[in-house]
Amino acid sequence: MVNEAEKLSVLLVEDNEDDVLIAQRAFKEFRFFSSVHVARDGQEALDMLTGARAGQKPLRPSIILLDITLPLMDGLAVLKRLKADAQLRSIPVVMLTTSARHEDIVRCYENGAASYITKPASLEEFLELARKFEMYWVSVSKLPA
Repeated sequence: MVNEAEKLSVLLVEDNEDDVLIAQRAFKEFRFFSSVHVARDGQEALDMLTGARAGQKPLRPSIILLDITLPLMDGLAVLKRLKADAQLRSIPVVMLTTSARHEDIVRCYENGAASYITKPASLEEFLELARKFEMYWVSVSKLPA
C-alpha cells in the first residue's frame, strides 16, 4: 500500500459513464490516488487544466488518463494541445482507450503520450490493470513534482 505522501492525483478524461464508474471503483479499491477528477469531454479537460472557467484554479494532476474517442474534442487533439503548452507538457498522459489500432497507438506516442493502454472488458480485468498501474506509476516510475 502507498503512504499518503506518495499518493497521486489523476484527471480521468472519459465520456462513457460505465467506464468512469469502473475506473473510480478500481481507484477506490487500491487507494493510490489522493484525488480523482473527471472530465467528460476534451474541452472540459482543457478548461480544468487551464482554469478557463471563471473562478476556477488550474488543475495540476500527477497524471492524466485520456480516452481517444471524446465529444467536442478528441483525445488526440487534447494530447497535442497539452504537449504544446509549456505549463502542461510535463504531466504524463496515459491513453486509456478501446482502440487497439496500430495507427492510433503510433499517433499517440508521436504526439507525446507516456503510455497507451487498451481498456479492459471486465471489472476484474480493470482491477488487475489498476494493480499493475499502481505498481508502475507509484513504485517504479518517478513523476515530476
